[in-house]
Amino acid sequence: MATVKAVPALLLLFLGNALAFDLPGLEKGPAPSRLPEVGQPASAYGEEAGLAALRAEAAADPVKFLDEHSPAEIGLAYGLPPVSRFRIDNEAAAKASVRLIVNLTDQRLLVLSPEFKGLFKISSGLGPDNITPGSGRCYAPDFIEEMHYSSLYNKAPMPNSIFFNGNIAMHGTNAEQLLGQPASHGCVRLSKADAKAVYDAVKAHGKSNASICVTGTTPAR
Repeated sequence: MATVKAVPALLLLFLGNALAFDLPGLEKGPAPSRLPEVGQPASAYGEEAGLAALRAEAAADPVKFLDEHSPAEIGLAYGLPPVSRFRIDNEAAAKASVRLIVNLTDQRLLVLSPEFKGLFKISSGLGPDNITPGSGRCYAPDFIEEMHYSSLYNKAPMPNSIFFNGNIAMHGTNAEQLLGQPASHGCVRLSKADAKAVYDAVKAHGKSNASICVTGTTPAR
């Protein structure tokens, strides 16, 4: 989950209006002398100091912040309610034009769209530390990007990325030989061809008309 070489135009628009992003509460100001480490909860620094540090880090580099922090930390920094605005209920998910259903147990992605229906092999997060979160929940895509480069994993290419649940992405992979079993750091990997087909379907209908539901349990290896 990652940061791009250049901020994508879509994300600039997304964050553009005074960093609105429909995310109230982002405060600009001088950065505190000590920022929380990536992934460390704000509570480790005390409630007020930790929140100020998260917001300062988010203001300094929003794209990097979205990539490197948990959904809970993103919500704190941007003043979101405890339930992400991108989480949707099952009824709303079922009405989407493009439905993406991730089955962690079977390591498959079911795609239901007007253009095609398909069942594709995936690699979800490898346990015990990197299991793909969100099982039993549905999400609308946060943003999509034709080519994304990971800031966490040596600029690894993530073609046809569809981000959801904060910093999780569905994307193409070079490690296609591992598809069908958990292998990622939390993302949902697809073959490059399958990732492009899914990405094109979401792009054609718009991310507001797409849903991603995560089901099942990651198998032990």
